[in-house]
Amino acid sequence: MTHHLRTERVVRAPADRVFDVLATGENQREWAEGYRATTWYGTAPHGTGSVRDIHLRWITVRERFLVWEPGRRFTFGADAMSIPLARRMIEDISVEPAEAGKCVLRWSVHLDVAAALRPVAGTMVPKVFAPMFDGFAAGLAHYAETSRD
Repeated sequence: MTHHLRTERVVRAPADRVFDVLATGENQREWAEGYRATTWYGTAPHGTGSVRDIHLRWITVRERFLVWEPGRRFTFGADAMSIPLARRMIEDISVEPAEAGKCVLRWSVHLDVAAALRPVAGTMVPKVFAPMFDGFAAGLAHYAETSRD
């Protein structure tokens, strides 16, 4: 992968809570800018190998879970996009317990942009993708800190 984005936050909520909000999509419209809906394929409980579509305001992404470790790690690859922005993309999200009911949230995105976008990737990735994923991480952290399960 040619582009790597990383954001990290200390969250004033337990790792299990942050993971559960992320895995269930609890009130995701509230914490993820542009989120519209999720379509799961297959029955719950979801885990490694599960497939879902995430519908954002401007794109739908089909995601296949590569790692699903409750309370710890959530990793998926993008199998398809309604707007082909990337040839390959993997999101790796981990939550690590910290002191006194806190955790460290690490959200990493690794991608190769589509061939047609390579000439503008140097601008697009830091100005569009980086703020979007940083915003998702910030929104998740804030929501987990201020809501009760």
